[in-house]
Amino acid sequence: MIKPLNLELKILVYIIVFGIYYFAASDILIYIVDKKKNNKVFKLIIEIIYLISQLYLSYDFCFKLDDGYIPVYFLLFIIIGFILYYLFMREYFIKCLDFISKIINKLTPYIKHLLK
Repeated sequence: MIKPLNLELKILVYIIVFGIYYFAASDILIYIVDKKKNNKVFKLIIEIIYLISQLYLSYDFCFKLDDGYIPVYFLLFIIIGFILYYLFMREYFIKCLDFISKIINKLTPYIKHLLK
């Protein structure tokens, strides 16, 4: 079945946005895991769990996006999403993560005091 052009363009945009999400979520995980002083085995287990969960999300996304049909260009537009994220958004995103981390670190003692 041939899909209308506007539907194909929507699918392309969704796939690019999914690629941006995928790599931004990966940066969040790496940021959090690197801030903790855990051993390498724990980090590896966390990253494997993350990878498995993202594989499931990718499969579910593909299945719901176009009734189970995975377009040939799916991987290409995931890579384009990564390139867009890496070139234009990553540096600002990491700065935002640093800022949020500082706010959480300042609020943590107050929250602990309130919970006692």
